[in-house]
Amino acid sequence: MASGTPRIPVSMLRWGIVVAATLVLAVAAGGRFLIGVVFDQVRDSFEITHGTLGLVVSMNVLVVGISQPLVGWLVDRYPARYVTGGGMALVGIGLVLTGFSQTLFNLFFGYGLVVALGLAAVSPVAVTPVVAGWFQKKRATALSIVNAGGSIGQLAIVPALTITVGAIGWQSSYIYLGIGLAVIGGPLLLLLLREREEATDGSSDAGFGCTVQRALRSRSFWQLGWGFLVCGITMAWVMTFFVDYALETGLTRNNAAVGLSLMGGMAILGSLMMGWWADRTDKLIPLSVTYMMRGGGFAILFFAGASFPLVLLAMTVIGISWTATVPLTSAVSADIYGRLRLGTIFGLMFAIMPLGSAMGSAAAGFLHDLTGSYNVSLWMNATIGITAGIVVFLVKSSPLFERRHTEVTPRPAPAHAD
Repeated sequence: MASGTPRIPVSMLRWGIVVAATLVLAVAAGGRFLIGVVFDQVRDSFEITHGTLGLVVSMNVLVVGISQPLVGWLVDRYPARYVTGGGMALVGIGLVLTGFSQTLFNLFFGYGLVVALGLAAVSPVAVTPVVAGWFQKKRATALSIVNAGGSIGQLAIVPALTITVGAIGWQSSYIYLGIGLAVIGGPLLLLLLREREEATDGSSDAGFGCTVQRALRSRSFWQLGWGFLVCGITMAWVMTFFVDYALETGLTRNNAAVGLSLMGGMAILGSLMMGWWADRTDKLIPLSVTYMMRGGGFAILFFAGASFPLVLLAMTVIGISWTATVPLTSAVSADIYGRLRLGTIFGLMFAIMPLGSAMGSAAAGFLHDLTGSYNVSLWMNATIGITAGIVVFLVKSSPLFERRHTEVTPRPAPAHAD
């Protein structure tokens, strides 16, 4: 940098990175929820069944899930802005292809594959190593703010997209949104999302960590992974069955909508609150409490029945735990495994969550068909939530690496020139 060029204070720059990463996840969340906004219109346009369109959505979710380890591997080796910028551009291209689709094959290709690959690259797995690199003391808080982006996208972007769809139709909305993400969103991420230039005085924790193989052999990986599996199972129940459950108990569709909106707002509050707490205590305590609250929320929902106040209480408790699991687990992972291969390790762990979502949706639907109600699945979610709280509390939080450990090698400098 030239001697006359003013330097941006590190404190300001690091929070600028948090803002950029938060916007990444907000836009990604908006892209994920958009299919729900236009589900009936897409189904009618292609003259297909609920089940067929559900397969397209399932393919999208599956591709996003199985791509997470690859995304983690990429951000361990290349600047994250290249990965996320390329991912945002792919989302845009996929939306344009979807908007122009005339056949079911085009729909599977555009939304099921291309959009999914793009969404995989603008996930918490992609931004976690970058944000972790800018923070040590306030790492959990920063990651919690970033992961609140998903709820921000749900609360702000989805209503805006709903209005747009109502005005110009789903196909034009997809096309214009896709062009904007590809032409503006991708290049903007290349400019804004920057890795930190690491200190060489030993104060940075960059370049240190355990290998992927050692992480996979550790008990803590599978304990934290169990938490993500439970997170996927329980989140799938709310996203898929909550409205139907509310209608069966005698509540209205508007009641259910209010409950979901309340949950979204509480998700932002919960993520920030748990992140603040985690930076001031053992991170495993708030993570354990978060899972306990998830289980407790489902227990309240079981007893709520047609009591709207109790349903709102349940959605408040579930909402506080909704997004907090991801930043807390990523912060714990950074402490245990180091940053050397954090992207790959966290990507493998994060991929467990969509598997849980698939299992949860199938199990709850089957149990309802078998018993005629959601009672069994509610108790199942309550039980596994509380179990997850116990399991993650027992994680051994000591690092699996030392700065001079024989298996540790310095992280190579990112292959780019600023």
